[in-house]
Amino acid sequence: MRAADPRGPEEASGTAKGTALRPFFVAGEAEATRGLSPLGLRPALAVVAGDKLFAATLFGANIVPMSTTSFHARALLLAERIDLKGLERSDQFSSNPLAFKVASGGTVALFRSGAAVFIGMNPLEEEGIIKGLEGRLIDPLAERETELAQIVLKADGEDQPLPNGTISLKNDAPERLLLLAEALATSVTFAYDERRITQSFDRVVPIASSLKRRKLLVGSQGDLVEQIGEALLIQQRLAGRVELADRPDVLWDHPELERLWVKLTDEYDLSPRARAVGQKLVVIRETADTMADLLSTRTSHRLEWYIIGLICLELLLGLFNQVFK
Repeated sequence: MRAADPRGPEEASGTAKGTALRPFFVAGEAEATRGLSPLGLRPALAVVAGDKLFAATLFGANIVPMSTTSFHARALLLAERIDLKGLERSDQFSSNPLAFKVASGGTVALFRSGAAVFIGMNPLEEEGIIKGLEGRLIDPLAERETELAQIVLKADGEDQPLPNGTISLKNDAPERLLLLAEALATSVTFAYDERRITQSFDRVVPIASSLKRRKLLVGSQGDLVEQIGEALLIQQRLAGRVELADRPDVLWDHPELERLWVKLTDEYDLSPRARAVGQKLVVIRETADTMADLLSTRTSHRLEWYIIGLICLELLLGLFNQVFK
């Protein structure tokens, strides 16, 4: 629906060289309720500058490009690990992680750490990829960790996270999407490790309280063994993941994206989260070592009393033989 232009032909043709203003209406329920338009339409202008088309309302809104592309990226932690051997493809643009395009134009990135990142794909496509990986998931997770990000492509913008949580990229080049996938995969894996290590860390409190009372928890030896095993598994996962101090492989070929990687690590707090997990692991391991030493000492004392008892029994038997024979 086009509104009548109240201006003259010269004014309507443009306000500057190469620029034209074209009035039109866009839907606006709120404006309709305030009586600005009986059809629920609010007046707006189409601003044509060169070959670019912009839209702006007549009520002070900022002019934004109408051609801005937006899509979402979703990271899932599917298992403890994903076996990627034999999954190589001729159309892949990365081998570690394994990344490739799908028929619809979306992007998939699979990580050995168990994470899968889907960019610009619908849920049906995502589930199809996951179903194809069922035989390669090592220790699948019953409760999957998820990280969702909204992506906006702005050719004249900067590669950076926006205040509203959206990630702005200049384009959807494979190297940019791969760097985004690295950040999302690391974040979702940290979320899983944080949840597991928090459960183990919470178990340190009753152990410490019992030691303060100069007692050991009943059955604490079995709990201790389980706690040590949990800490070792998390440490193994952390050691098998790309260290944050190291640059992702894609940055060696595209050093101009270094600033984007720094901004993504800040957006998802990857460095502080890594330090927090490491510090909690140290506490858990030190507590486990202390408990192991105490249990070992208690067991040694018990064995010493057993030996003393056997020696006393042998002496009594020898004395009995001497007296009655």
